[in-house]
Parts: sequence; C-alpha cells; structure tokens
Amino acid sequence: MPYIPHLTKCPLFKGLKEEDIAVFRPATHQITYDEGASIMSEGEAGEDVLILIKGKLTISKKLTLLGEEESDTKDKTFITLDDSVKPFFGEMALLMEGSLRTASVKASTPCEIVVLKKEGFKKVCLEHPAIGYIVMENIAKKLAANLERESKNVLKLTTAFSLVLEE
Repeated sequence: MPYIPHLTKCPLFKGLKEEDIAVFRPATHQITYDEGASIMSEGEAGEDVLILIKGKLTISKKLTLLGEEESDTKDKTFITLDDSVKPFFGEMALLMEGSLRTASVKASTPCEIVVLKKEGFKKVCLEHPAIGYIVMENIAKKLAANLERESKNVLKLTTAFSLVLEE
C-alpha cells in the first residue's frame, strides 16, 4: 500500500505538500503489527520515529522508576491513539543520541506503522533544509505541548502531596 498520501494528515508533516513529504520516502518503510503485538518497550534504545497510519494502539508507562524493580510488570495505560490523525511517536529518538524509549506501545488492533529512520531523516534535513525546518518545528511544537502538559501534572501532584502533608 502506498503510504505517502496518508502522511499528509500526520502532524509531523503539517505544512508540507505530498511532493515535499515524498523526499522522506527513502528514509521510511512500513511495518504491520498484529493485535496485541509490542511495538516498542519502555527503556529500550530508540533510533526512529513511528507514524500510525492504520489501527489503534495503547501507550503505557511503568508504575515504578526504571531500574528499581525491573521485574515489576505493572503498567498504566495513559493514552490510546487511533489512525484518525495519523499520530507520530518516538520523536525524541530523532533528536537525542542514546535516547531510551519513555513508554511502551502495544497494538490494540492490527496496525500499519510507517517507520522514519534517524539517519535518513538527518540526510533529508541536510539536503532539503526548508522541509527539514518545517518538520523540526512540528516536532518542537509536540515536545512543547508535552512539556506543558507534564508541568501541569507535576504541579497537580505537588499540590496534592502538600495537602496530604498538611493534614
């Protein structure tokens, strides 16, 4: 299935035309996952970003800090994504050397995923700086939104903890 037309709906490529997105074709490939399959695991090394083009998946995090109780299998599902907006995830791996996955991702239904490899991404950005700039700006917007959301969550948690300590 040709997947480049699907990527026009992906927020990673917002502001780009299909022909602009097509320059990433050599840096991408498509993978199909069966329902229940693990797509990525928290704590493993990451080298690429993934784009959901068909299906649903769940993202979860361990309830303990990494390294404390490696055998702890308690995860908390904190988000479910579907293909309606062609979401992308794993973007920190494109930007950080030695990046570890911060969450686990599992296929809730059969899924089709487009994988964008880090080295191919860098090559496109160097050869097509205007396109690379737009994609980097889209990644920065997502990271900023994530940071803002997590800052609010930390504030809520700190406030709740303070209230408990006052009692």
